[in-house]
Amino acid sequence: MAQIRLNLRSVTTLIVDCDHFTRGLIAQMVREFGANPPVVCDSGKAAQAHLQHHYSDLCILEAVFPDMDGAELIRWIRRQDKSQLRFVPIIVLSSYTQYRHVTVARDAGANLVLTKPISPQALFDHLAWVAKVRRPFIEAGKYAGPDRRFRTSDSPAGEKKRETDYTEVDHAGAALLEQPSGATPESRKTAIT
Repeated sequence: MAQIRLNLRSVTTLIVDCDHFTRGLIAQMVREFGANPPVVCDSGKAAQAHLQHHYSDLCILEAVFPDMDGAELIRWIRRQDKSQLRFVPIIVLSSYTQYRHVTVARDAGANLVLTKPISPQALFDHLAWVAKVRRPFIEAGKYAGPDRRFRTSDSPAGEKKRETDYTEVDHAGAALLEQPSGATPESRKTAIT
């Protein structure tokens, strides 16, 4: 299989993470991919101040900052009405990958949410995916960002990856499947409630 190539020579990147080590690690990865040295910020307010005067081609953000939630920064970026900045690809890195945390970032307008720690290969592969897959920009109600409907199938065999992915409906369905084969429809209804 051929290795994907990206020309990142003229790409400006903003990395926002409160952890000094993580900022340095991600910055080193981005430089190794061939991009310009990235701008790094340690807070959401510092990132906003930078973005008010400078454009970035790519934003890599932590999910939570000491001074604001990452989703708040993403919504601020997506609502810059007269700026190309609102269309910038945003990748969120987070150690907290419960479904509710992923959906908060996604619903704020992030392109991707990735798990920390991340390998250079995984980051590169996701950067390549963002570069290759063009998703329409949607503005509907309180949402502004890339079209969230890019996946056309459910998990393989309907399996979930995380225990927290299951909802009450999923647990009810599992209870229904656990009923003995001779159970009547009435007894199956009571298993769901």
